[in-house]
Amino acid sequence: MKQDINKKGYFTLEAAIVLPIFVIGILSIGYCMKIFSTAETITYSMMDETGHLAAQAYGKPVAPGFPAVLKQRIREENKRIRHIKITEFQYRHSGRGKTDLITVACRYQLDLSLPLHLQDNFEMESKIQCRGFVGKNSRGSPMNFKEMEKNGDASLVWIFPMWGKKFHKETCIYVTNNPRQMVLTAELKKRFKACELCGAERVLTGSYVYCFMRAGTVYHKDSCKIVDKYTIEVEKRDALAKGYIPCSKCGGG
Repeated sequence: MKQDINKKGYFTLEAAIVLPIFVIGILSIGYCMKIFSTAETITYSMMDETGHLAAQAYGKPVAPGFPAVLKQRIREENKRIRHIKITEFQYRHSGRGKTDLITVACRYQLDLSLPLHLQDNFEMESKIQCRGFVGKNSRGSPMNFKEMEKNGDASLVWIFPMWGKKFHKETCIYVTNNPRQMVLTAELKKRFKACELCGAERVLTGSYVYCFMRAGTVYHKDSCKIVDKYTIEVEKRDALAKGYIPCSKCGGG
């Protein structure tokens, strides 16, 4: 009988030690997920707004109202955020040998109360940099007439920019079964509807969206669960220069 009592006491003691640690671990994971989820949402908002600004950069030398627009969107989409501050905004500046860069940084506090008041506010910062869609002036020597008459290898092929190292024809089954990266325009909105699952109706004109050209009727955000991988169109010579090889199924074009 004593032996049974000792065993029960041992299990009770073990549970008293292990259970609080287990509960704290589960709560910590949950709070970390909230923190990273909020940071991801804010980063996407910054990327989306900056991409829209980049698409309008041609012929637009200044953008004084952009910080206020970005700040308002972050506040509307994230109710737990306080003290939002745009710490840096540079429009069409130069740096690291590149021109017409757009840089924006945002600092904010996440109001997330932890048990026992261990930490109430988390200060975080996100930063985005891209280049405006303004083209580039060529200062090289102009091509003469004979060079212009030559037929160069300017055929177009399709690649998966983040998956695989092969280029394909447009009719390749690998291309037709996956979405295509496209810029959202007024014409595209007439042809495709916004995906309701990912909230694609909030995507601004000039941003990237993803469409299934073969049988799709809607356009999606990059974060949509339907978009697994996507294709883009590039020149064949560029694909070869980046190390891509022809698809064994379609020949690559």
